[in-house]
Amino acid sequence: MLTLRQIEVFRAVLRAGTLVGAARELGIAQPTVTRIVARVEDIMGLPLFDRSAGRLHPTSEARRMLGEIDRAYEALRAAVGRAADAARLGKRHFHVGASPSIGRTLVPGALAALAKRHPDLSLQLDVLSVSQVAAFLTEGPGEVAVTLFPMARAGLRSARVGSGAPVALVPRDWPLASQAIVHPEDLRNLPLAVFEDWSVHGQVLNAFLAQADVTPGRAHHVRFAESAAALAEVGLAVAVIDPFSAMSVRRDRLAILPIAGDRVFDVYVHRVVDRVQGVFLKTFETLISQGIASLSPA
Repeated sequence: MLTLRQIEVFRAVLRAGTLVGAARELGIAQPTVTRIVARVEDIMGLPLFDRSAGRLHPTSEARRMLGEIDRAYEALRAAVGRAADAARLGKRHFHVGASPSIGRTLVPGALAALAKRHPDLSLQLDVLSVSQVAAFLTEGPGEVAVTLFPMARAGLRSARVGSGAPVALVPRDWPLASQAIVHPEDLRNLPLAVFEDWSVHGQVLNAFLAQADVTPGRAHHVRFAESAAALAEVGLAVAVIDPFSAMSVRRDRLAILPIAGDRVFDVYVHRVVDRVQGVFLKTFETLISQGIASLSPA
């Protein structure tokens, strides 16, 4: 495997076209460049240059290597830049990702409380799909992500910071809106917003309906809790969603009712294990927990 120094010399030789030119560019002795180039060719097991009239002409293999190396160098440059930005802004910048259900109200509420304590703090909030969370943390600039699902992935720490009971969103002009609690049999033959079975919301909803073997009168398919809430707001369906998404719905149009059963939506905070913990992360986790605990029963 090539070292960064060997790669640096290899690139310099390709740019300069001569060993002397590469040595001058790098500020090292020409014999050192010669030795390193020979070592690179030995490691790769093939000649990388055609030597003619004192100049080095890269072989096709060398040109292919250069393309790969340049891409790797660009990724390294970006990583170093992010590290420099983090070092420069670490005391006043906080970059958070969140799944849509809790990125609308719960996380912004915690960030508002954090910014109140640190008036010079600059914030960035990215709303992420399920497939984006891991890359946001491991490959991108994200310091922390908050979701309704745990992540079993090496290198990431998932900590449960609280939970909330599901609620039913019922249009206020429907008879069901006057009840104190919604049971699964109450939804029989009613139009209902439904989710993919594999999703967190789909699992909670299906378990709730299964208690009484209920089939909705009409199923309106959605991907996100926000979409389910929107259908309920316009009177198209009942929506059973997490209480964090329900924090932002129009209460003049919807009754927010507890549902029977013991299922809950757990909230997780994720971060990279071997990354230095930011100065605001612990406080942010505490504020998220406090925001969850402050939710009063619907």
